[in-house]
Amino acid sequence: MKKQLLQLGTAAILSMLSVNIKAQAPTFQIIHNCADAAAANVKIWANGGVLVNNIAFRNATATGSVAAGVYTIGVSAPTATSQTQSLAQFTVTFASGVDYKIVANGIVSPTGYSPSSVAAPFTLNTFTAPASPLPGMTQTQILVNHGSTDAPTVDVVAPFTSTLPVIPNILVNNAAYTNFSNWLTVNTANLKIQVRDQFSENVVQEYSAPLQTLMLGGARITVVASGFLTPASNSNGPAFGLWVATAAGGSLIALPTSTTTSTRLQAIHNCADAAATQVDVWLRSATTGSNAILIADNFAFRTATPFIDIPTAQVVTLSIAPPTSTSAASAIANFTYNLVPTSKYQLIASGIVSPLGYTPSSTVTPFTLVANASVRERAINPANTDVLIFHGATDAPNVNVVAAGGGTIATNMAYGTYNGVGYNQLPTNNYSLAVTNVVGTTTVASYLAPLATLSLTGNAITVLASGFLNPAVNSTGPAFGLWAALASGGNLVQLPSLATTAIGEKSKLNDLLNIFPNPFTDNLTVKNNSNSQLTITVLDINGKVLINQSSDQEEININTSNLINGVYFMSVSNGDLKSNYKIIK
Repeated sequence: MKKQLLQLGTAAILSMLSVNIKAQAPTFQIIHNCADAAAANVKIWANGGVLVNNIAFRNATATGSVAAGVYTIGVSAPTATSQTQSLAQFTVTFASGVDYKIVANGIVSPTGYSPSSVAAPFTLNTFTAPASPLPGMTQTQILVNHGSTDAPTVDVVAPFTSTLPVIPNILVNNAAYTNFSNWLTVNTANLKIQVRDQFSENVVQEYSAPLQTLMLGGARITVVASGFLTPASNSNGPAFGLWVATAAGGSLIALPTSTTTSTRLQAIHNCADAAATQVDVWLRSATTGSNAILIADNFAFRTATPFIDIPTAQVVTLSIAPPTSTSAASAIANFTYNLVPTSKYQLIASGIVSPLGYTPSSTVTPFTLVANASVRERAINPANTDVLIFHGATDAPNVNVVAAGGGTIATNMAYGTYNGVGYNQLPTNNYSLAVTNVVGTTTVASYLAPLATLSLTGNAITVLASGFLNPAVNSTGPAFGLWAALASGGNLVQLPSLATTAIGEKSKLNDLLNIFPNPFTDNLTVKNNSNSQLTITVLDINGKVLINQSSDQEEININTSNLINGVYFMSVSNGDLKSNYKIIK
């Protein structure tokens, strides 16, 4: 290995001397990354002459210089005797003072590969940049090319390159096949590099990038995504990986795969105790060192963090401290975890901190972080909204949750628990949610879940029961309600309360009315058996009055053709009595 590194260093110095001598001449490097077996070795021609006699797959030429001008570049089998026998030819203009990275990608063969040579034809992908000085000896510059024909759009991420594991350090964002990044300057260290999906949420594969071990300080390298994600569909060709081309050329260097070192975590503050209105959250692990780092500053009740990167395969301590804290030493509670990369986590702060003033007390419902290791950042079906439910109201009994049109979505939920079935995969509509007692059919409270109105298609959300059913015996704390946490974090979204009449408590007026059809289309009828004049008001979910009319007819027809599809509220009164209804178009 030492000999190989010395050879690389010598070749790189010679290459740099060549470039310095011809400072204004175009510089170029050719990287063979075409994984088709028919192009395992190729000859490269330029304007009828041989430029590279024989270059193998996953090899590169040394960086060199060429006279400025227009060139016809041909790529042929190594046995070809003329450029006219090329598999493909390309016109390239080399300009003075410009550096060119040319990567051969794609498929040559007409059959045996998916996608085919029609969808991903053999090509020379070229990246150009003005010639510039090399980085300092403590830094390395990296260019990335996505050259894997069957790999989707991806992000390339360097996790934990600073002291703060937060939103991913994205090196390359949304790289599609054939795309290049720009030159990236990183400190010369032994890094981890992750290939993630295009949302940077899920790790496809992690690699080690031993820049320091390979003595790449002061160097420019090109990292190519190479090979096939699914070799079985590609003539059992070489498997996907990340490979490095140095300025010295020769065989590309494979980046070794690594055990994934991170996972994703969201924290939600749902502790309604006034003593914890705001808290600081500190994290300590082997990755962060001996001192904890602050990952959530002045974290407020009914807010959520976005999903952040957290180290795995090591002990992680989360410390909850007052908002004035300067370290984890002042924590009111510490929680220790050993997270695994195959799970995605959510932690919900719940319970009571104060020794007095709350019923049930902090002894019965102590402050805690409730963990869930099976959460999502988006819906499985992009046409749906995936809804997880958490019971976080300390003084509320066990309940069921019923969605109109969606059935019972939570059964016998106790404080501090998630719904047993996990996510409900719901079509993205506007729903009414009834919180009912477990025994019988009494509705405790009703809420609107306007998934469509809030444009939550494709989202995964958590709906939390939050606050107190009886604020009077809980230090006049926040009242009970349903609130939604989005994967993007921020303030929780309050679900509007529906003014419905509980079963067994219907008004006398309600007994004299019949509203039909419901759901409705362009007309709605109120059957009036009250022998009195009725005032009928239709409101949207924001309380805006859309229809207001009065009549004493036995059948009152309401034109609803101007209403868009959605959930509305109807109030019907005769001066003395009033009834409220939820209506759906």
